[in-house]
Amino acid sequence: MAIINLSLEGADNTRLLTLCEKDIRFVAAKSLTQTAQEVQAAVREHIREAFVLRRPNFEKSIKVRPATKQILEATVYTMAGFAALQQTGGKQMAKAGRLAVPQYNDLKQVKVGRKSNTAGSFLLKLKRGGHAIASRASGEFRILYYLKHLAYTPKRLNMLEIGEELSARRFPLIFRDNIRTIPS
Repeated sequence: MAIINLSLEGADNTRLLTLCEKDIRFVAAKSLTQTAQEVQAAVREHIREAFVLRRPNFEKSIKVRPATKQILEATVYTMAGFAALQQTGGKQMAKAGRLAVPQYNDLKQVKVGRKSNTAGSFLLKLKRGGHAIASRASGEFRILYYLKHLAYTPKRLNMLEIGEELSARRFPLIFRDNIRTIPS
């Protein structure tokens, strides 16, 4: 939760005192919603950079619940089930069977030629007793995924951090600009 201190000086302070509570609540709700929309855009941009999106659904799942004059709270959220683990990082257990953990060091390796990687793939039993999915495409042998019962997911969504930083920086400016646009 971000706590934002707002201080106004001079003409802005006098103008704020002359506005009625209804107008203040409207300006606050509008400012909170606009700030949440900026956070939404920043989180979506971060998702495009940090994740390999095979489908655009995850990026589109970042939604904004706007503030109202009665409820002065705007929310940026997602209903994507896997997002919590991406936000916090931690252990992921297979519900049934095993997890396919990709074998790559850089996300760019997944984006390039990913469709051709699955052609001719097969299950491989490793010397240590584990299993992997491998491919022999164009005469090149590659391990695509390791099959594991437990995997560790790194923290990489950063939705909370982006939201707190951006809202603390932008809300006071947006609020001030919205107060100035109200007709006298």
